[in-house]
Amino acid sequence: MPRAKVPTITRRPRAPVGGAPMEMLRRPIPLWKHLKILADHAYAEDALLLYEITNQSTSSTHWTVPENPEEFEVFHLLGNFYDKTKRYAQANAIFKTIIQTFPNKTPFSRPSLSFPKGNEEDEVVETPREIEDRDFTWMCLYRTLQKTNKLREAYEALKHVRGKTYTPQKLSEMKRVKRQLKKEEPLSTAVPEQCDNELPDENSARICSSSLGPVMSVLLKDKGDATLVKRFSDQFLGTERSDVYWWLKSMEAVGKQNIYDAIACLKKMSHQNPRVLTAMARLNYRIDKRDEARRLLRTAHANDPLWIDGMDLLAFLCIGDFAQYETLIEELATTLNTEWPHRVETYVVNGFMIHQMDLDMAWAYANRAMKCAAPPSDQYVFAVHLKAYCLRTLEVKARGVDADKYRHQAHRFLEEAVNLMPSSTDLGLLYVDTLLEDEEGHRAAKIFATKFLHENQNNVHAKLLKVHVLVNGVSRNPEANHTKNTTHQFKELYQLLEEVIDEHPHILAAYCFLLSEYARLKNNEKCKEILDKLTAARQLISPVKTHKFHRMKADYMLKFRQVIPAYEHLMAAMATGAVVDQAQMAVYESEFMSSKAITHDYKNLAFLDPILPERPTSSSIGRSGTVSPALQEVVNDHENEQDSSEADDEQEEEDDE
Repeated sequence: MPRAKVPTITRRPRAPVGGAPMEMLRRPIPLWKHLKILADHAYAEDALLLYEITNQSTSSTHWTVPENPEEFEVFHLLGNFYDKTKRYAQANAIFKTIIQTFPNKTPFSRPSLSFPKGNEEDEVVETPREIEDRDFTWMCLYRTLQKTNKLREAYEALKHVRGKTYTPQKLSEMKRVKRQLKKEEPLSTAVPEQCDNELPDENSARICSSSLGPVMSVLLKDKGDATLVKRFSDQFLGTERSDVYWWLKSMEAVGKQNIYDAIACLKKMSHQNPRVLTAMARLNYRIDKRDEARRLLRTAHANDPLWIDGMDLLAFLCIGDFAQYETLIEELATTLNTEWPHRVETYVVNGFMIHQMDLDMAWAYANRAMKCAAPPSDQYVFAVHLKAYCLRTLEVKARGVDADKYRHQAHRFLEEAVNLMPSSTDLGLLYVDTLLEDEEGHRAAKIFATKFLHENQNNVHAKLLKVHVLVNGVSRNPEANHTKNTTHQFKELYQLLEEVIDEHPHILAAYCFLLSEYARLKNNEKCKEILDKLTAARQLISPVKTHKFHRMKADYMLKFRQVIPAYEHLMAAMATGAVVDQAQMAVYESEFMSSKAITHDYKNLAFLDPILPERPTSSSIGRSGTVSPALQEVVNDHENEQDSSEADDEQEEEDDE
């Protein structure tokens, strides 16, 4: 197979603004030809993005090497692009996949680089040109291994270089690696730095019609015409056309602020590889569906342990319940330390993992991450989170003057971070919490939240941030609830929360607060209206919060004397994990037994046992005429979980075979 030449990655020249619209190919061509065009232009990020969103493989370790020589050359170039963009784990995976296709393979002494050895009678005579091409691949693998500090594996890779072309370089590098193994020479590990996936401006599409980045840039700015997505995707053939189409439709929906539509478009793609799962997770996190975002990122990590994008977000989502996700965070940190020692995400995940056990080490990781991360980027946001957590812990442990010092330091640090990324809701919430810690900080927090909401009117996090400040202001001075200013704050608070549940009906906290407030005001009409909205939003609520949904329904239905439906939801809540104390249970039983609307079937309170009920028998269905919706939902959820677990077991058995 021909040896791939590594082009120099160049920055796109900026075309003059204006002119003709984006021009597309007149006839569709296969994916590999598009990748070849991008490789010839040295558009590394565009080539890798296009390859990742159309790659049917769910893991970096299961890639298929093309048999066509031209496609093979492009595949090899993708490995070099991963190397050039400092994604060494994916580069290693591609080069190892290519090496597995070489004839006369000999085993490595290192387990991670061991390949089966063929029979002697099956050995193939290789030409000098073929040996040189394969030596080039071995040298590429050596470079990526050395940059991630895998010196022993790198040394083994050098031992497989056989041709004369690379022999001088091989001998020189082997001596250097030996010195590094003996610690006689410093390591040449890649320096941690921010990896920028910069999208070019839309004018670059006139230079290369296969470039995905400029089209995404146009769609994310909501500047694309109605036919842009179809015209671009029509340049592809087969499954890739559908994948490119739905990916761009998702970007178009994001540009129009239709996040739910964007997620639905990604679900229509022909595969769910880590690139797609990560994009879906970020969108779910954007609309505050954190449980779903965590689930998607965990799936991406389980499918492809070499995947790095979004892993700092996964650690951030798990750190709130460290006891439950401790094993996951430790496993994630171990993988990143092995495969990605040069990335900012590794420092962030390590800091999150140990900040409760070794504050000094977490502080060191936070400072390293801050030196490497650059705004505006997700890596910078989570590096700021890590350092802010460390400063708050130091403040709690310190006393007197030292505590004030750390508090002021955190305030200055977050103020600077917010100025660098004024549209980040995560940093805004951190900054507001810091302001609210001071007795006189509420006014500054309210000004900041009001300004932030004005600049991000369609952002649910901006509205929740303003709600957070308003609730804090009311709770600071409960005796002043009768004043005109406080009444205005309550009206604004109710209006914001109703906007939240109208635009993002999956946020249970908004329903809970509104129901408690309207119940306090004895506004039964508004309570029933909110309950109806909660019922309509049932399908959008995360399965993890199912018990909270049923418990909320049970509590407020009981207040409206709807005793039987209240008990049905209470049963469903207990079956899905809710814990009801004895005092509350006594109240339920008292209300239940005093009701005159009880049929004979409900006299037995055995269904209050928190064991998941079995499917109702046909006789019981015949007596009651129907199955309660809450009970049927619990039974269906239980069956779905059993089906999914059985499918997972079957998949594991197939993998073991």
